[in-house]
Amino acid sequence: MKTVLLLSSQSATSHVGASAATFALQRMGVEVITLPTVLLGRHPGWGDPGMVEIDADGLSRMFLAVQAQGALDRVDAVVTGYFRSSRQITAAAAMIDYTRAAKKDVLVVVDPVMGDEPDGLYVPDAVAEALIRDLVPRADIITPNAWELAHIADRPVFDEGSAVEAARSLNCPLVIATSTPSAAQCATLAIEKDSAWCVSTPCYKNVPRGTGDLLTALFTAHLLGGKTNRAALETSVSSIDMVLSEAQRLNTPELPLVATQDRLVSPRTGVSARPPLQARRHARWVAGMDGCPGGWIAVMLDVTGQHTPIMRPLRGFWDVLLTPERPEIVAVDMPIGFLEKAVRGGRGCERAARERLGPRKSSVFSSPSRRALYTTSYEAACAANAKSGEHAPKLSQQTYGLFDKMREIDARITPDLQSRVFETHPELCFTLMREGEPCAHSKKTSDGEHERIEALQKIGFDPEFLKTETFTPFGNVRDDFLDACACAWSAQRILFDAAEILPHEPARDANGLEMAIRG
Repeated sequence: MKTVLLLSSQSATSHVGASAATFALQRMGVEVITLPTVLLGRHPGWGDPGMVEIDADGLSRMFLAVQAQGALDRVDAVVTGYFRSSRQITAAAAMIDYTRAAKKDVLVVVDPVMGDEPDGLYVPDAVAEALIRDLVPRADIITPNAWELAHIADRPVFDEGSAVEAARSLNCPLVIATSTPSAAQCATLAIEKDSAWCVSTPCYKNVPRGTGDLLTALFTAHLLGGKTNRAALETSVSSIDMVLSEAQRLNTPELPLVATQDRLVSPRTGVSARPPLQARRHARWVAGMDGCPGGWIAVMLDVTGQHTPIMRPLRGFWDVLLTPERPEIVAVDMPIGFLEKAVRGGRGCERAARERLGPRKSSVFSSPSRRALYTTSYEAACAANAKSGEHAPKLSQQTYGLFDKMREIDARITPDLQSRVFETHPELCFTLMREGEPCAHSKKTSDGEHERIEALQKIGFDPEFLKTETFTPFGNVRDDFLDACACAWSAQRILFDAAEILPHEPARDANGLEMAIRG
């Protein structure tokens, strides 16, 4: 009989953490030694969980008692889940090392429980950092969801192809990537260095919590039972699909583990694994980007016309270069290049753009001096800007609110990268689309939105794409979506050397960056 040492949360009423994993492992004939990292009356998602803390010392004392009982000699796998503190993770790493020293072939499976869409991290930063630093490198297998995989690999995961690339960047022998976006379904992938398998299943609404804990337990049990990685993936995902289907039928908010226990062992219908879909590389993509609260909105255009446009919400600006489309040109509505001494009216490109925009000239703000950009408060920024030059303008709160995004680009942009990343301005783009006539209405009004949609349709955007649902993890980004479409049009013009450049002879800043707005 195989034995698993399990470290995770334990709940009295919710089928999550060790409460879900222990049942599944035992039902599949695996002995379980459970070391709870926290005791809960219920999952925190239901309200006050009635939490009983277990500190790192308490966790270690339990481990020492297990060792004194002689139970470690029969451990075949160590499985970790939720942790409350970084000190617990330090203790868990020591337990893994000790167990491996006693039994070299012990399997280490790490479920890096730290976050998910749409809210990101739900553990403290220190816990996430400790998971990545101390447990992921010790793992034979990690089982992150798509958000966790992207966070660990520090690169975006948009689809099956990008999940494979992110997983292989980690040098972990096997990555089970769950909840991966797929064409029409949810994908779960098993990714090794030289091979990868994918299983697609229907996407369910209102999925009960604990499915990740359950999948990790099932996959581990199947491996311990002698199944191959592919067979373990197929069987585990089949069981999960059946459990979720039954949860939908029963309309239950908890995993119906007792009701579906036979399906955990031998699901009655199976799914077949296939190679992951890779991003198509023959298209030529460009991207338009506009900032929004909490991130960025990117609109991708395939200039060959083979693919319909794509909207992607991104957490970080530079994620756009790692998207499956790998855009050749990125046009962004954000300053690139800064003056050392701020002047009234801003950079030359900003003054030139205002001359073209007439009633929309107020949409072009004056960029700060670079010294002001790297201050830590609005007051300090205003003072630094004022000191930079004799006629330096005062900074607006609106301009200061964009400092984080300006810094995000400025921190990495180089003259070489400027062959791929360019500054544009949506109102200039709309003016050029409208044959030199600026929009008459603000984009915040219904008349203004209609003007901009009409302009985008005129230059080839499909009306159905312009109706794209713009509720994202960042909220409703309708204005930013239309602006990003305009920026993408500019990116296409830049690719074909057809963009207008303001001013005609751009200056460069102290870092060698060209200060120009293209449209």
